[in-house]
Amino acid sequence: MESLYTRTRNITYMAQRVVKLVEEVEEGPARLSNLVLHLDPTLPGEVQDALYRPQRLYSPRKTSLLHLIIFMGSVPVPSSLLSPVVHTFHHVLLLNIGLDNNVISLLDHPVLRIVKSLAMITPIRAELDPLATYNLLPFCSPGLQYLGDWSQHTFPTWESLFPDRFPSTCRATFRLATWINDEPFLYHRQRDNKTVGVSVTLLHLLANKLNFSYTMTTRSVDGLWGSEENGEWNGLLGMIQHTQYDFTINSLLSSLKRATAFDECEPLGFDDVTVFLKKPSPLTKWMNLAKVGGRGWNADLGPLRAILGQSSPCLTEPRLFGGLWLLICFVLTAAYTSNLVGVFTKPAFPPQLTTLSQLLSSEIRLTVLDQGNIMMEMMKNDANPSIRRFRERLDSYVDDRQVVAAMAAGTHGYVSSVTYTSLVLINKFKASETQWHLRTVWFFKKNTPWKEKFNKNIRRLKEAGILSFWLKNELGALGYTADEGVDGGNKGVGRPGSPLTTNHLQGLFTLLGLAWALSTLIFLLEIIHKKKF
Repeated sequence: MESLYTRTRNITYMAQRVVKLVEEVEEGPARLSNLVLHLDPTLPGEVQDALYRPQRLYSPRKTSLLHLIIFMGSVPVPSSLLSPVVHTFHHVLLLNIGLDNNVISLLDHPVLRIVKSLAMITPIRAELDPLATYNLLPFCSPGLQYLGDWSQHTFPTWESLFPDRFPSTCRATFRLATWINDEPFLYHRQRDNKTVGVSVTLLHLLANKLNFSYTMTTRSVDGLWGSEENGEWNGLLGMIQHTQYDFTINSLLSSLKRATAFDECEPLGFDDVTVFLKKPSPLTKWMNLAKVGGRGWNADLGPLRAILGQSSPCLTEPRLFGGLWLLICFVLTAAYTSNLVGVFTKPAFPPQLTTLSQLLSSEIRLTVLDQGNIMMEMMKNDANPSIRRFRERLDSYVDDRQVVAAMAAGTHGYVSSVTYTSLVLINKFKASETQWHLRTVWFFKKNTPWKEKFNKNIRRLKEAGILSFWLKNELGALGYTADEGVDGGNKGVGRPGSPLTTNHLQGLFTLLGLAWALSTLIFLLEIIHKKKF
């Protein structure tokens, strides 16, 4: 096909028309955006000179960039689009001043599929008047949209020139890189052989809303979650980066490296990363007497002061009766003014490690499950001086059974996220101090323009409290409860308490027996003393 230069032989008119069109775009739909020109080297020199405007400066008041790519000729894609810098483009306007009418091949280039806002202005005749404007819907077929002939009055706003490219996914099928071992977000329920969880429920809702279907993998190809090694990603994130998988719905933790290499969705929630330690063996139940009423001896042993404080030598028999009566009152007072379930049934433990400083002064080492997760990255890169000192005491394992065995031996503390690990280790180990507070997100390929559709719906569900409601239901289905405000505001997970039995009241009855023995001894000593004198 002949170039426009050969057919019209009027380069001056072409330059004037292109300059006028650029000014119309700049004054119309792009008036709130900074305009960046990319010129095809095959453009006539007079056109390039006319478009050269050194006075076009960046304005910080304009919050977006519109990349205007001007080209001509029969090539399907201008050379300027093949530059790696195009991967940072979000809004692109193509201006074709040649007579190549293969609009779909131009708009459907793989590089342009990552663009959020896209339109093309192309001539119908050699005179560059009229100019037709087109858009392409990536998921739909046929996806080419004719927006109308170009006119500053037809396209006065950004929305008129760049309508939504993703109004629907048109029943597209997404391939998800997933590992179905992520309670309570994504796991296999044994009783009905179904894949369930908070992420699955959310995915079903989004699939119905956005009109897509999906396939999932049962685990990552290498048994890892996703970390960077020598510039390459492994695990689920590597499957997204290097294969045809679109995104993952596992609740992975966010980090700077992950956010740089991938797109994150709206955060599903927040989770804490903490050090899990083996819970010390509880003290014997008879030592509950040291915790009567939960406030110590001085608070609830007041009734005994009346016994110990009597000094009158007379009324011995009434004193014995009064002592027994006061002891009964003491038992009743302790029983009804204390929370029996919270005090007498709570095992008593020796002092536990609760801070990183205490861990540093102890002999306990740290262990991390090295499955390409974020824990190893955090332990290696955290600038906290305490964390740097812990690196010398860090042992990593690739099998979770080795990690749990090291923790169960009492020699190691397990560094991991709270929610999932608490479900696994509940009632066996206790979390100490929380060091990091991280977001749980889904990860998409870098520069996924339709991710915003997911974000919009996820944000609405979060604001309505539905995501937290689903999480609470999943934890309940697993037999656990999530309580806020425990351990300084961190999320704790626990089982319902066991029923109260007489075995739990050994401490109180031991105290009662000691009081009776002491009263009897004092009574006998008073009788002996009275006979002597």
